[in-house]
Amino acid sequence: MTKHPILTAVRAATFGLLTAFTGPAQAADPGRVHIMDGLADPEVVRDGDRYLLTGTWAPGRNNSLKIWQSSDLTNFRELTHYQPTKIDPDHGYCRIWAPDISVDGDQLVLSFSAMQYPKGGTCPPIAKAPSNQQVTTWVATSPRRNVNFGVPKPINAGTKLPRSFKSSACPPEGCNRAIRIDSSVYDHMGGDWFFYTWFTRGNNIAAFPMSRPDAVYDILTPFSNYDNPFSSVDYEESINEAPDVISHNGLDYLIYSRGNAHFAYGLSYLVANGPGNFSKARGVRSLSTPVFAETGPGCTNKGMRWNYRREPLLENLGHSAAVEMGGRYYIFYHVGEWTGENCTGFKRNTYRQALTFKPDGTLESLTDLFLVWPRQEGHSYSIDVRLKNGRWIAPCVGASTLGQTPSYRFTGACPTANGKDRRVHKSEIAEVKLVMSSDGNWGDGKGESARKVSYSGGDYLYLGPPAEDAVSITWTETGRRGEDFSLDVMLKNGRVVAGCFGPGDLGHADAVRFAGTCRDNARSRIALNQIAGFRVCSSAAWMGAVRQNDICVREGYRPGQQRVHVDMGGG
Repeated sequence: MTKHPILTAVRAATFGLLTAFTGPAQAADPGRVHIMDGLADPEVVRDGDRYLLTGTWAPGRNNSLKIWQSSDLTNFRELTHYQPTKIDPDHGYCRIWAPDISVDGDQLVLSFSAMQYPKGGTCPPIAKAPSNQQVTTWVATSPRRNVNFGVPKPINAGTKLPRSFKSSACPPEGCNRAIRIDSSVYDHMGGDWFFYTWFTRGNNIAAFPMSRPDAVYDILTPFSNYDNPFSSVDYEESINEAPDVISHNGLDYLIYSRGNAHFAYGLSYLVANGPGNFSKARGVRSLSTPVFAETGPGCTNKGMRWNYRREPLLENLGHSAAVEMGGRYYIFYHVGEWTGENCTGFKRNTYRQALTFKPDGTLESLTDLFLVWPRQEGHSYSIDVRLKNGRWIAPCVGASTLGQTPSYRFTGACPTANGKDRRVHKSEIAEVKLVMSSDGNWGDGKGESARKVSYSGGDYLYLGPPAEDAVSITWTETGRRGEDFSLDVMLKNGRVVAGCFGPGDLGHADAVRFAGTCRDNARSRIALNQIAGFRVCSSAAWMGAVRQNDICVREGYRPGQQRVHVDMGGG
């Protein structure tokens, strides 16, 4: 079937081009690398022997786009400055967001979201609700080697297919036929796919095979609108957007942004065998967590609207694009942070980080580091960290935060520290010191001990003695306010030890160390070699009154396994 002429142009690089260039050999991954200030919604693509970078350009007041090129994904120089209002004789363009670049033969294809208005007119006002925005997606083409993008064109104009649609109303065929923002093209072995975000009751993601643009797949709907047990989850804040798809070992990974950029913004992903099979019903996994701090200043509410955790928020990240170099994927994303008091001075900058695939095919968290150690009755804990530059932050997590909880989920904040020490990405850490007190009296030199463990990467670090025969169970949250957790043990004989650790034992913790003894009333003893898996359950109080239904997720266990991670889907 012949593709629509505009969509034919909107294609990713051919498979042959992607595999022909591997880039320079990479040294040890340096962790999170700052790429550019003022750049948001980054897009990066390989074009032969170079990489192209673009994104929403705040210094240009969102009225133009800049494109940079690089040979190493670190050093970028400006290639061109695209100003569509200057070259279109009939129209002006404003609020230019979230560009995508793809390669089609000897052409580059640029798609971007924007509001269009008559030449000489003014930019339409932005509405508070996304469904009232007169924004849609446009495409422009350029020769690959003499980059000079032309006048923007609409997608599938004059058809009933998914298309550029300027009206804030929905097309007669349905709201998912309006290509609003965040388009991207996935070059799949079975044929190219076009992904985009559409509006109704928030931001949703759809896609279609470019050989069948009439076959629209509604892939992602925010959890608060989703008819399943997660209907009480509010951390997605009615927003799923910015789809980006990559492949690894025969599987497809859809990475997308969840939540409002000023609140619980983060990255999640789905895994499927083929882009038409993506579904939340098959499980949602978290790739990043907003950096909340239990104490101190931060963004708590904006315009009297609270984030779902109601805790100070230091930074968040989202809207990513991944590209392969030297046999490894690197993901570009923007980080949002606040420089003033409580949600003022907001800015977004672009960073790069390596994507790490675990042996089971899941992705290592970009932000999380689960710290776990054995419980010692009556002991209180504190955590210090040594940075790669040799400087210690002590304490990073104080006893007032940890108490007697034998675990901590580090997401990028030292809540006990002040000033610039409060925000620390895990890739900056070289060593973690666990400080223990048997009597709760800190600094008197009595009853205190410490253990240091070096850190070289990953999202899990065990801080206990090496000889212990035990397993660490870690988990993310579901994204419900005020939730607490319990742990069940699934045995090989089919029996379930329910409430091995109850909410009174785990509370809001995100990890526990299990050495064979439950903390239930019976103090059940379980041999590790008899365990088939673990089940983590979340319960949440809503508005301080009604209890929500439990959400439970199970993961298998193999004897000798040091850690079992249960992804509950939330941040």
